[in-house]
Amino acid sequence: MSTDSTSPDLTSPDVTSAGRLRPFRRALWLLVGGLMVACLALVAVNLISGPRLVSVDVDTTAVVSAANQRLVLEANRQLVDVTRDQVSIAPSTNFQLTTSGNSVVISFPQPLAYNTDYAVSVRGVTGAAVERQSTLSTKFSTAEPSLYYLSRAVPATGADSRGADRILRTTVGSTETTVAFEFANIQEFVPMGSELAVVAARSDLGSVDLASALYRVGADGAAEELNLPGTGLVQDLQAAPGQSLLGFRFTSAADAPGPHYENVLFTLDLRTNASTAVPGLSGNPLSVTTWGFMTGRADIVAQQYDSTLLLINPLDQSGGNPLENEPEFQPPVPLGQFANLTAFAPDGVRIIAADRNGQYVLDLSQGTESAIVPQSVEGTTRYTAQLRFLAGGDGETDADRYVQRIAEFAPETGSVRQFLSLVAGGEARTVYAPASASETIVGFELSPNDQYLAVQIVPNRNTELSDGYPVNAQAVDATTVFVNIATGEVRRSVLGFDATW
Repeated sequence: MSTDSTSPDLTSPDVTSAGRLRPFRRALWLLVGGLMVACLALVAVNLISGPRLVSVDVDTTAVVSAANQRLVLEANRQLVDVTRDQVSIAPSTNFQLTTSGNSVVISFPQPLAYNTDYAVSVRGVTGAAVERQSTLSTKFSTAEPSLYYLSRAVPATGADSRGADRILRTTVGSTETTVAFEFANIQEFVPMGSELAVVAARSDLGSVDLASALYRVGADGAAEELNLPGTGLVQDLQAAPGQSLLGFRFTSAADAPGPHYENVLFTLDLRTNASTAVPGLSGNPLSVTTWGFMTGRADIVAQQYDSTLLLINPLDQSGGNPLENEPEFQPPVPLGQFANLTAFAPDGVRIIAADRNGQYVLDLSQGTESAIVPQSVEGTTRYTAQLRFLAGGDGETDADRYVQRIAEFAPETGSVRQFLSLVAGGEARTVYAPASASETIVGFELSPNDQYLAVQIVPNRNTELSDGYPVNAQAVDATTVFVNIATGEVRRSVLGFDATW
């Protein structure tokens, strides 16, 4: 048998490789074809579908603590401007709206409610390039920051001393309470973020020369004593949020060495642990009857003994340490004479002052003055007292809204009726009234989100007993009730006072 020398050799390397390549090429082309089909399908989907939500940005803590916080919904493409009627938010709340590129930005002029689930839907969202509509939807849950209040120990009958006082941490929405700091003879405190500044009496409360100590308390409860100008009494402690700055009035003990101070205003820089007397118009240490930090700033408004209000910048131009008689120091600016410094507006440029004729809003940025006049009630005489502005405007006109403590005196009966009134849009409604004729409203504070009032009361003035503190004395049964401003519902009550968020 002969062999045809021209027949291919199937065992040669060239023939074997070619045979193996054919399935690989088929698989490769199938893969490429599949990818192309998928890409074309995605392109088709994008062409026939509207914008899609790709990310959501919202700070659930900040949105309940300050006004004008934002919720940002980011889509996968440039958007046509969204209008307000396309947006729904549940529970309902005021909002402002802008469209920026591929984002829908929702701003809240008022802080949102604590511990609340919000659902946001933006309907009919259209891409700038392709006129296809879709709905962007998201949900988020807000946080609830802690609040603090002071609960003083009551000495047992016949006992020479009392137990430790406690600063307690809790929330309105929960009955869970923890001890933030426990110490003897606590006079007052202020929160500083996660820390506390606490004033306590050094000696026994019955001592003739009562002296104070000032402590910085960490989140873990550890206390560091801060430097004071000498031995003496600290009163009216306040903090400038975000400024690392405390302020207080200081009166020297009678036998204290060194300079003697009488209700002199001091600032303490927490970065250096140094106390500095605030100078008055003459350059000498300023004695004051009342004072406070402007909202969100280190600037101070203080009242002299002659009732003159002064605007003071306690920092140098670079935001450094408090100064005393330095060339860069800005001298105080007189604002006029008023009987009382009542409140500070949340915008950081206005204050509320009062005299015997009424209360006035002083705009320090414009140099203007306008009266706050309570509505009259036939047969009664109204007296206005404490006032607190809400953090946000009304969402439509940004008009001021505030809660004011009002007393009505009826000449025929000689009785006085107290209540708290919410003023908004030129109208007023009662948000809290005492549960009985013997209850007394001592004071109140607002939660940062305008949701709750913390109302300090004495349940029965006829049986009231003092706790015996020579500074910041309170009724033994001082109670704080937490009231929902929108509904007037009392949500919770605690035995204690000075509730502060």
